[in-house]
Formats: sequence, C-alpha cells, structure tokens
Amino acid sequence: MKRLLTHPAIYQFYQELGGFFAARVEAIREYLPIAPGARIIDIGCGPGYIVRHLPAAIDYVGLDIDRPSIDFANARFGDRGKFQTRFFDAAAVEDLGPADIVMMNGVMHHIGDADLAATLAHVRAVLRPGGTLFTLDGCYAPGQSRLAKWLLDNDRGVHVRAADGYRRLLESCFDDVAMHVRDDYSRLPYTFAIGVARKHG
Repeated sequence: MKRLLTHPAIYQFYQELGGFFAARVEAIREYLPIAPGARIIDIGCGPGYIVRHLPAAIDYVGLDIDRPSIDFANARFGDRGKFQTRFFDAAAVEDLGPADIVMMNGVMHHIGDADLAATLAHVRAVLRPGGTLFTLDGCYAPGQSRLAKWLLDNDRGVHVRAADGYRRLLESCFDDVAMHVRDDYSRLPYTFAIGVARKHG
C-alpha cells in the first residue's frame, strides 16, 4: 500500500476517496484567509492538486523532494503556479522569499523534532512580518476511533504527534500559534491538527 501511494495519481485518488484531500481544502477555507496577490510557498506540495482550490490571483510556488510528483504538478498545473524539486532550506529562503503564507499540508508528521525545528526556523525567516504558516497533519487524540488510530499508526510518516506536540514545535519558532483539532472533515474516521502560526512584525 505504501509503495502504491508513491505514484502521484494513485496518491491523489486515495486522498480523495478517504476525504483527506477535501479536509485540506476545507481547513484552508476555514482557517487561512488568502489575500489577492499573496506570495505562497507550499512545502511538500506533492502532485500540486491544492493549487486548483486556491485563489487565481496569487503567486504560488510548490516545493517537494519527490521528482515524479513535481513533474506531474508542472504538467498538470504549471499554468497556476511554479513547482520545484528541492528541499526547503536556507538557500530556498534566499531564492524564494519573502512570502506572505507558507503551507505545510501533511508534512510535519514526516519530520523528526530536531529537523522540524530547523525547518520551522527557515519558515519564519522566509515570512514577511505578519506572515502566516498554515499546517495540517493527522494527530493522536484521546477517545479517537480505532480506525483513526490504525490509519495514523500505519501512515507513511513516522512522527505523528498529539496536537500539543505540534503546538510546542510551532511555539518554539512563532509568536502567535492557534491549534485546531477536527475529526469531522473526512469520510473515514480521522483526527486532524490544524496549526496557524503568525510571525509578528
């Protein structure tokens, strides 16, 4: 199953079948206002489908380390944004910033604490004063269904945390962090932690 999900089209089909992709769209709609002309950097953009659900009048750059996903995104959505195969590091900060919004949809649970802290420091550096980091990841929660826990236990990401774990990491780099836990977004039982972290001026 995990090997099948490395194929961009199959991955997207799974995301849509389970309602996980719709959850991303709904969370962005609910928690992330996007102004016309905003510069958005999407870390871990995968095959790029999310750009179809963002306002047209934005400056979007999607990054992923998986070349087949980026090739797919450029072929399908190159008219809506730019897609690059690269790590988000200090060089990316220099090349791509400043940004109004950074998105990390389904990314943090793939990264260990130390590496994630370094990535978040780079995110803070690339954001303009008043800029926003938006994150969405599966999370463990008391009382969640057995199926939700099983899906999290068998996720390709091996650093799934409780919402407080994500919050602590965000608060290590950002001045203002809100964390929202939702279990009503997807068709399959699942618990999402949505982080909105703002950089003060």
